Amino acid sequence: MLIHLFIRPQLHHPIYRFSTLRLPLRKLMTSTSTTPVNPATLFKSPVRAVWNVRGENVPTLWWPAKGQLTTKTPKGTDQPVHTVLFMIPGNPGLIDYYIPFLQTVHDKCDGKIDIFGASHLGHSAGDHVTDTSRMYTLEEQVESKIAILDRLREQYPTGTRFILAGHSMGSWLALRVLKARPNHGIERLFELFPTIHRIADTPNGRKMQNLFKPSVRSIVGGTVSTLRFIFSAPPVLRSIVGLFTGQESDMAQVTAQQLLHSSVVKNCLFLASQEMEAIKVMDKETIKQHADKFVFYYGKTDEWSPIENYYEMQKEFPQCKSLLCEQGMVHAFVLGHGEAMGLLVGQWIHDM
Repeated sequence: MLIHLFIRPQLHHPIYRFSTLRLPLRKLMTSTSTTPVNPATLFKSPVRAVWNVRGENVPTLWWPAKGQLTTKTPKGTDQPVHTVLFMIPGNPGLIDYYIPFLQTVHDKCDGKIDIFGASHLGHSAGDHVTDTSRMYTLEEQVESKIAILDRLREQYPTGTRFILAGHSMGSWLALRVLKARPNHGIERLFELFPTIHRIADTPNGRKMQNLFKPSVRSIVGGTVSTLRFIFSAPPVLRSIVGLFTGQESDMAQVTAQQLLHSSVVKNCLFLASQEMEAIKVMDKETIKQHADKFVFYYGKTDEWSPIENYYEMQKEFPQCKSLLCEQGMVHAFVLGHGEAMGLLVGQWIHDM
């Protein structure tokens, strides 16, 4: 049996002060001790929670830290430091697509890092959704991510290192968060296959622009509803998704169970239409001011963020760390390359 429960502060971890969790009742009944419990040992990672952010319910995943990484002091000694990675997805903004990637990052860091990931508003289905007709704007997604960082910062001690990891248009969102909160302890931004400018002029932007029109969004949404009605059994729909997309079982399950809902698909397409209009001019000023914090990672065959963008960043911002993928990863790296990307990001964190 699952219950909605507001976890009280006696679990002694910041996330419980503002989360609503869906947890098996038996897990909450296993201990009657009043001794403070370390949630990293109480729960199997990741912990699923629904956060109320600015009045909106946001599905999240959390990998609790089981210790602390160390950093070098000016005297050359090792000093423990809280490290928090905040993952901002692309579009579709379903955080469950990032589980293999984030689990690998957590493992690579020996569990000594808190990892949080949040889905985009309107990009998930379930009991937490109160209005399936609501379309969320790009600016609302920005404000949601800023509010999440604000809440995280309130709960961790002074000196905590925050890392933002953005994928695709999530890289643009991460850039906006940094611009809004430059003094919030953000030490790194990992911009993975970033779409931070001229997105409508990319090969995929030109090919898919008609898909984002209102009339087409309605047709696609209706088609998805029909498919869910015809293939109502979850295993059948998952199998069909896997057959037609080539996605592995776990990713096909996310697509079938969470993405293929009329309201979710229409929100994804609506957000994409706004991206085409808003993500045009690169915020060079913010990048220049925080150049030492950025790691840009580009693909060789990426049609959302072409290789020309990599060369442009190298020329425009030589002080930034711009890397070109040599492992054959695609733009949607979460579909098949999550572990490989996780090993890279985990190493970048170790190298901080």
